[in-house]
This record gives sequence, C-alpha cells and structure tokens, in this order.
Amino acid sequence: MTTTTVSPQTSQETINLFQLGCLVNLRIRMWGGRKLLTRQDLLKVGLDPDKLPSDLCNFGRKLLVSKAELDVLTRLAQSARNCLDKWSIPFPISNAHFIANKMIPTVEAQLKEIQKEYNEAVDSFIVRFSEMRDKVRQDHPEFWEKCLKNCYPSTPEILRSKYSLDWFKFRVAGIDTEEVTTEEIIAQEEVKKERMGELRSQMQQEVGNFVEQYVQTMRGETIKFCELLSARINGKPYGDEEEPKKLTGRALSAFQKYVDRFKNMNIFGDSEVEKMLNEFRDNFLASETTSEDFDNSMVKDSATQALAAIRKLASEEGEEASSFINQLKRKIII
Repeated sequence: MTTTTVSPQTSQETINLFQLGCLVNLRIRMWGGRKLLTRQDLLKVGLDPDKLPSDLCNFGRKLLVSKAELDVLTRLAQSARNCLDKWSIPFPISNAHFIANKMIPTVEAQLKEIQKEYNEAVDSFIVRFSEMRDKVRQDHPEFWEKCLKNCYPSTPEILRSKYSLDWFKFRVAGIDTEEVTTEEIIAQEEVKKERMGELRSQMQQEVGNFVEQYVQTMRGETIKFCELLSARINGKPYGDEEEPKKLTGRALSAFQKYVDRFKNMNIFGDSEVEKMLNEFRDNFLASETTSEDFDNSMVKDSATQALAAIRKLASEEGEEASSFINQLKRKIII
C-alpha cells in the first residue's frame, strides 16, 4: 500500500508550504494580579524569615485580588490557546502555529467569539476593580497597609492597557536582500550572498523538519483515536485507566469529528490514512449508529480489525513511510 499520493492542491514538482496555509501568532496580555512576597513583607507582619527552614520554605507570591476573579480571564486566555492548538501544528519559526487554509475561517470565528467574551470580562473586571480592592483592604487591613496598598495600578486606564487578546497571520516569503548603492555594501556583496545562502538552507531544513513533524503529529493523533475507540468497543481500559469505560454516543461522535479534522488538516496528501478513516466512518459510524450496535460480536470484531489496520498504517516506519516523508521534504519550497 502506497502513501505517496500528492494532494490535488499541490504541484507534482514542488509544494509551496505557504500556499497551503499560514502562520498564526496569538498575542495575549494580562495583568497578573500578583506580586512577589518578599522578605521585607514577612518582616512587616512580624515574621522572621531567618527562622523559617530554608530547605522547606521559599518566598512565593501575594494576590492583589481574589484568585477566582483572576481565574476567569486566565481560563479565557487558555481557551484561545486551546482553540489554536486544536486546528494547528506548532511551527519551528517565530513561535507560531501553522493552520491549513481551509481551517483559517473556522479558527478565526472561534477566536473572535473568545476575544469578545474576553473583552467583556475585562470590562467587567475593571468596573468592579475598586470593589475588589476595597474588599481586600477590609478583609486584611494590616496586610493591606503594610504590604499591598502600593502594589495596584493607579488608574483604570492603566489597568485596561494591560489587557489584550489578539492574533495575527503571516507567511514566510523566503529570505531576500534589498539592493543598496553604497560602496561599502557592494564590497561585501559576496559575503552577504554566502550568508543568505546559509540562512536559506537553514530555513529550508527547518521547514522540512516541520513537514515531517506535521505528518507525524497527524498520524500520532490517529493512532491514539484508534486505540481509544478500540478500547471502548472491547470494554478494555485505555492508557493508564484503572477501569474500562463504556462505549458512548459521545465517543462515536468524537471519532466522526476526528475524521473531519484529519481531512481538513491533511494538506500533504496522506491519502491512504484519510481513505481508511473515511471507510471506517462510512461502515461503522453512520448517523443512525448507536453504541448498542457494537454489542454484536461480528460488528465488534470487524470494527476492531478495521481500527487495527488504520493504526498499523499510521504507525508505519520503514522504507515506505520514510519515502513519503522524504518526497514531501524535497518538494517543499518557501
């Protein structure tokens, strides 16, 4: 069985990575609401730091408002990161994530919803900030007076400027130089050309490694899903579970959604894995399928065998898998 079929989006000769997708960077800023708990703080409230066992105690942080208030915004920021992680693969340059073109509208729509909720939460936080600060002062007057009162942003505007949740998209267009006319630069032209060649080669290698990581990540997810569904179908523990969990409609729905995810993110033409995933969904996960259908021994055995075959293909290493990866690497241009 071959896995060298090239996606219809790509040329038989080369694959321009940034015609298949783009890079996305999240930009999240957030007031931490915390300050370092210092040695001086302890002295102010009558504790001698020298009497604490140094091998058991160290200085930590003091919260300026309640942890519950801070956690609301932290969870929204994490939701944005999770959204990006779900539909992308980490890219080795610029701390970015690579997203296939067809998934960009979906990711941006989800990020915009999170951004709206985040901004509303920030506005609510700022409106209520004086109340939160006053509550800390009332609940802990001595600690406030000695250790907290000078730690807060001085105005709501300053506090608001510490929050943002945004993202930007970009593509790597290669490494190029701009012509200049000074004699000094002209004299260094050969050195610069050599350096540019080195940088281009390094970039090409990084992108080639990314392509390999992309395919391996997608296949690794496929292996996990196959193992999870097979365990549920056969009533066996998955991973480090102590007890097996029942097969549910939710598990079947999750696998259906995973097949769609693989198809949407399969930009490098890993066609045989995609074909087998589609066949499994068509044969075993029709819209009317329920978890009870897998109580039938013939259905259970057939589904288990099909999942094992998909897992085997996705975990192939050998010459055939290496050939597929190496062909992709040779075709990639930036």
